[in-house]
Amino acid sequence: MMSQPLPRRKKLPDEAIATMIRQTAVKPLDRQKKIMEGLQRNNDKYKNDPYAKEFGISLSGTMTKLTGRILDPPSIEYRDNGKDKNIVNINKTNPGKWFQDKNTYLNGADVSNWAVLDMAQLNDGQYKEVVQGFVTVGKENGIKFGGVDKVMKVRVSMKDMDEALATIEDHLVRIGHHFQAAGSKLDFVLIIFAFKAGSLYDKIKHLGDMKLNISTQCCLKANLYKGGNLSKQVVANVCMKINSKLGGINHVLSKGCRPNILKRPVMIMGADVSHPAPECRSFKPSIAAVVASVEPKAVNYEVQVRIQDMGLESNEEVIKDMKEVTRNLLLKFFEKNKGRKPEKIVMFRDGCSEGQFLTVLAKELMAMREACMELEEGYQPPITYVVVQKRHHTRFFPSDTNKYRNGNALAGTVVDQGINHPTEGDFYLLSHEGIQGTSRPCHYQVLWDDNNMTADELEVLAYYLCHLYSRCSRSVSYPTPTYYAHLVADRARKHHNELAQFDCGSSSGYSAGSGKMTESERRKIKEVVERGVEKPMYFV
Repeated sequence: MMSQPLPRRKKLPDEAIATMIRQTAVKPLDRQKKIMEGLQRNNDKYKNDPYAKEFGISLSGTMTKLTGRILDPPSIEYRDNGKDKNIVNINKTNPGKWFQDKNTYLNGADVSNWAVLDMAQLNDGQYKEVVQGFVTVGKENGIKFGGVDKVMKVRVSMKDMDEALATIEDHLVRIGHHFQAAGSKLDFVLIIFAFKAGSLYDKIKHLGDMKLNISTQCCLKANLYKGGNLSKQVVANVCMKINSKLGGINHVLSKGCRPNILKRPVMIMGADVSHPAPECRSFKPSIAAVVASVEPKAVNYEVQVRIQDMGLESNEEVIKDMKEVTRNLLLKFFEKNKGRKPEKIVMFRDGCSEGQFLTVLAKELMAMREACMELEEGYQPPITYVVVQKRHHTRFFPSDTNKYRNGNALAGTVVDQGINHPTEGDFYLLSHEGIQGTSRPCHYQVLWDDNNMTADELEVLAYYLCHLYSRCSRSVSYPTPTYYAHLVADRARKHHNELAQFDCGSSSGYSAGSGKMTESERRKIKEVVERGVEKPMYFV
């Protein structure tokens, strides 16, 4: 690994990135040792440095000792089937994950009409096994899949990628027409890939989300057939995504442990701004995504996307159109809750560095206030504005037994004294179980708080929101709204690339025709991407 040349200008392929992360992930104890060795080397230099001696500078040779707390995990609620206990309690000695066991999704989707687009050349036995696998696992989890006779099968080869890209739209249109002709509505298409194909995936998502309004779920044959047989676990994981995409609810926080703030109408928001890679900055915009919860369980989110052309000279972090975005999201909340307005707003903002705190706060908070006032005179819900950061170098090494087997701190570990700002409200919260490498805690900075929440209330809210991510039965490292905003921005980038025919994955960083867009084309693409996707939760 030491002196390998690194391609500076081009993006590494996904497989190479995954391998690199695995190779460079350092276990907590090894990392601690490395840090201490580095500290020792630097200290030795200082001890013998005449200038340091003269000024009386000396460094301690130990790590800072802090007192942290471990928050109790929430309990998770599934559908009440009458006979079984539908509440899952998370093990306090091993938090960060739970097992669904025999529980079914709180609100399972109905998938009567679906199609399988087989691009992995499955034989008849495998095809039947996959369909039957989804029907069985779906039934166990609370999704009603139509049986083998209800499924339409289409086979396509991935051998010739250009041909696959050229014909994929015709295949999807044909599937849509087939169900239309039978007088039924297509619920979703399961697409099985033979191998990872980024360009084809992007094209399918663009067609499904923007053009044909079809829910699609892609998966790899190699993942479905882990270890030679059809993996029930992988099918169950895919079912979680399918259920969310089709408007179902997988799990929620149980009523007994729901934070008080969620007991009244409140809108939990998440925002993120995604910037183009440096080599694409001259012709690719920044994309801002904002999501907001529209129901008391804070599980389903509405989405707004904005394209910001400031990315041309420098990365602009402020969301320009925040007023209009907030206004639209408030109207959606109002519509979904039969005319009730949110009494409070809590914003978790991602991707914002310390130097931009004041600018972002001044512009975005004012824009949110204006949006509220515009909808109704005198409507001023209290707003709490929190920035979530993961790009820092703080790591925690537990000195007692409160840690996982690999040495990482337990999920729910919170540090709000000792290394925090003396006057501003900020805290570090580690909300996930680190599986590889050393866990990186999230740094939450409270920039504004009209709700006068106590540190404890905010820490518990942030931690509990990390359990509502619908893709898995684990607590994730970011609060769910922030994570969703990140996914939306990523998907919007794919839509934008497809519409503008960019290819930033090519060796030179962009294709020949990528920079030559007229102003009217730019405006049209901006309009299409910002109009958004009809289906809710499409980004899961």
